[in-house]
Amino acid sequence: MRLTSDIGSHMDSFFKSPMKFQSLLSPSNRTCWIKPGLILLAGLILAASPAPAQSEKADKASRKLREINQGATYERSRKQFYTKKWDLSGLPEYTPQAQVVGTIRIARDCYLTAARVMPLWAEGFRKYQPLVNFEYVDERLQTGRIDIVQNRRWTFDEFQDYQNRYHHYPLELEMATGSFNVPGWSPAFTILVNKENPITQLTLKQLDGMFGGPRTGGWDGTFWRTDLARGPEGNIRTWGQVGLTGKWKDAPVNVYGRALKMHIQLYFERKVFQGGSIWNENLREFAHQLNPDGTRTRMSPLMVSAVGKDPYGIVYNDAGNQTIEGVKAVALAKDEGGPYVEVSLESVHDRTYPLFLEVYLYTHRNPDAKIREFLRYALSREGQEAIQQDGKWLPLTADVAQEQLKKLSQSSVPANP
Repeated sequence: MRLTSDIGSHMDSFFKSPMKFQSLLSPSNRTCWIKPGLILLAGLILAASPAPAQSEKADKASRKLREINQGATYERSRKQFYTKKWDLSGLPEYTPQAQVVGTIRIARDCYLTAARVMPLWAEGFRKYQPLVNFEYVDERLQTGRIDIVQNRRWTFDEFQDYQNRYHHYPLELEMATGSFNVPGWSPAFTILVNKENPITQLTLKQLDGMFGGPRTGGWDGTFWRTDLARGPEGNIRTWGQVGLTGKWKDAPVNVYGRALKMHIQLYFERKVFQGGSIWNENLREFAHQLNPDGTRTRMSPLMVSAVGKDPYGIVYNDAGNQTIEGVKAVALAKDEGGPYVEVSLESVHDRTYPLFLEVYLYTHRNPDAKIREFLRYALSREGQEAIQQDGKWLPLTADVAQEQLKKLSQSSVPANP
């Protein structure tokens, strides 16, 4: 069998690249580099073959949806959604502990750099540390060629990938609270039901019973905890199980949500399922749809509208869609004794609403002086004022900021994510 010149050039480039080839011969890979190489070779051979028509159609649709999503994200990145000014006087002012020099490498492809926060941070930090520069790099933290990345909560695979290389967890710091209702900027989860449903409040345990299933444990980072198991007796499949009577008593609980290949539902699993990953067997999944005219229909309005037509429906979604006709939001309590809190800009900011989301910075454990100073700035009053000016994420409360500064000061100790 003869390789095409295209494949040959790919292979030639691969094995002539010192970085790629030496990584195969690193101590951790010396005994297993042949198998990945053969897999790569097979993949390149398959890539040379014509793709089935259906795969080409799916690829084209996927790329179109991605372009639309990126365009929508860019438009939102230019806007200030919130003008409310929170009292940040309880947060510590930034006072340099040392004058530092050097370049800090920041991941380029993230919401931090897409909006105004990072430019504001860089400008503000250099007023105190004029000898520090910032470089924006298309890398992952796991490669070791970057210092800081902003992200949603890392997935199991991301934690494991980092842990396999460094043998410990990264330093994880909450840099902001997610938005109240801005798509893409970690909006809080809102629980919506049909407006005819008499239910007005639910606990997280009840949500677990409705959306989840029996499980033998739950993930705490990359650690499997059997103490987080629950049996089928915890399932809630009728509205009578949460106290409704009459025609609602035996009515089914119809659950709606995002397709489980996405990442955002991992927040829901952590906060509601205690790290479990077993969902209600009747979950109705939704994803973005590409219309025949090339426009996009977002999954959130689709599934909320479906609940608006289903008297027995319930959906977890972001707060930006709670005004769709036919639905209403319910108040939530973290514990059975309450308090029950309605979702609002204020309750998400102060984190009394239990399904707020966090926004994270990840860096290597025990960062050097310049990185430590910059992270202290990000968590300071000045750094959180930049979050406020950008107007999408919400600034940290004083208590949460202090917790993160304490983690930073103790960052030579591995943290369990």
